[in-house]
Amino acid sequence: MSTFDQDLNKEHLLGQFLDEIYEKLNLNFTRIAESELQNKGVDLIVIHSGKEYYIDEKAQLDYLNHSLPTFTFELSYLKNGNWKKGWLFDKNKITDHYFLITDIFIRTENIEDGFKCCTITSVNTKKLRKHLEKIGLGWDFLSDMDGQIRHSDQKQNIPLRNLKEMEEGCLYYSVQKDEKPLNLKLYLRWLIKIGVAKRIYHF
Repeated sequence: MSTFDQDLNKEHLLGQFLDEIYEKLNLNFTRIAESELQNKGVDLIVIHSGKEYYIDEKAQLDYLNHSLPTFTFELSYLKNGNWKKGWLFDKNKITDHYFLITDIFIRTENIEDGFKCCTITSVNTKKLRKHLEKIGLGWDFLSDMDGQIRHSDQKQNIPLRNLKEMEEGCLYYSVQKDEKPLNLKLYLRWLIKIGVAKRIYHF
């Protein structure tokens, strides 16, 4: 099985596991298979108090059996050597909330045996972007940083004057990956503290 197929299989199996959790949480949800909506950042549609919400699931599937205090939000990446805007500030996305899936543990060494537990943190996309703008981390500033970083030898953790690196976050440049994504790495605890996120499920 290719790496791409393995990733798709992981996503499919995790989706089944998450659906069981959503049912336990009594969420009124529909999982979206249609590629047009998925490309707009919609994995689920949740109906709450008579209103539809578009949900984009973001899972730390590269870090199975690990608990990380942070989550990375994509600012940009390369595709076939061409620069592309990441999902965090992509105006083509219609996402209302990110469901960040972390602390993903599997039952055995074989992922086919299923998942044991995870944590789900819901992030309000508008509130997050609004807060980033408020502290001087809007797209204009970050896109300037993006250009500077991609033309330098910086990599991995890059401090920002607007954030406390060990409590709030920093930039993270993954030069080791083919797509060379530049991400905003933020602490989950901080996102909850500033009121843009809430924990909706833990183990």
